[in-house]
Amino acid sequence: MKRMIYCSQATVDFSPDELVALLASSRERNTASGLTGMLLYSNQSFLQLLEGDPSALAETYTRITVDKRHTNLRLLMNVDRPEPLFPDWTMGFEHVDDEELAEDIAGFTPELAYPLVNPDLISNGGVAQKLLTLYGKNRIS
Repeated sequence: MKRMIYCSQATVDFSPDELVALLASSRERNTASGLTGMLLYSNQSFLQLLEGDPSALAETYTRITVDKRHTNLRLLMNVDRPEPLFPDWTMGFEHVDDEELAEDIAGFTPELAYPLVNPDLISNGGVAQKLLTLYGKNRIS
């Protein structure tokens, strides 16, 4: 199993409806590919952890690299791991800018539940993994 973490800048600020649509399509594709993970969105920044079969992960990342909805893609981690951090999540999700999504998305944790760290400032894969893990553990059910 491989674990990959990347960050990028959105080319536009996603509306709540656009984020819900992005999450739905990501969950569908990840389920079909056997991938799990976590996505953070804050101030037009994405931070995402994906885990699963190396070939499915490579295919997904290739698709991400040509997606025009974001730019400045940086791969922070691409390592083999024995177990996934988020085995039950086809895509855990945090939009740490907008509390109104809390009512619309199962598993969503609003920003006010704990301090925000801007994903755009993260340049180290270990720091990114820790941030994603903390968001995952502290999410409101």
